[in-house]
Amino acid sequence: MIAAITEGRFWKEGKFISTLFRRDMKVLIYNGADVEYAELCVNDFNDLSDRLVEKMCRAAVLYCFTSLNSWAEIDKRDEIEAKLNVPLSPDMPPENILKCLRPVILSVREAQDGQIGYSVEFDCDFEPEHGMEAVILDGKLIYTGPFADHSAWDEYPPDDPTNYAARIG
Repeated sequence: MIAAITEGRFWKEGKFISTLFRRDMKVLIYNGADVEYAELCVNDFNDLSDRLVEKMCRAAVLYCFTSLNSWAEIDKRDEIEAKLNVPLSPDMPPENILKCLRPVILSVREAQDGQIGYSVEFDCDFEPEHGMEAVILDGKLIYTGPFADHSAWDEYPPDDPTNYAARIG
C-alpha cells in the first residue's frame, strides 16, 4: 500500500515497504499515471515470482562483474570489491547479489494496453556512480543495467550491451 502521497510538478511521490528487500522505498507516479495503477505496480513488485527474482539476480551478477572489470581499468576494482557485502565468485548463488542492492525508487508511468510496467532504481555497491535499474513489464524482466530512468514502454534492442537481462535470455 502506498502511503504519504505528496503532489509534485511532474509526479506524485509516496512510500511503500518492499517485501523482497524489507525496507521502505519511494514510488514516483508520473503525471498521466494514477494511484490505482501505481498500487498495481507496487503489488506486482512485492509479489515477484521466484523465477523473475532469480533472473534479475543473474543479470545483476553479470552487470556486477562487468562493472568490476571497468573499475579495474582505473585501478579501483580492489577498493570497490572491498566494500561489497558479499564475497564474489563466478559460481556463487545468484541471489547473494541481493545483499549488494538497495532499492530506492519504483517509477510508474502511464499504463499502456492494460499492462503492468515499471522500473526500479537501485543503489549498488559494485557500481556506486551509475547504480542499477531493473525494468519489468507484465511479469518479465526486460532490462537490467545502469540506471538511465527507463520506462517499461521504451524499446530494448536484444543487442544492447548495457542490457544484462537480454544477455541471460
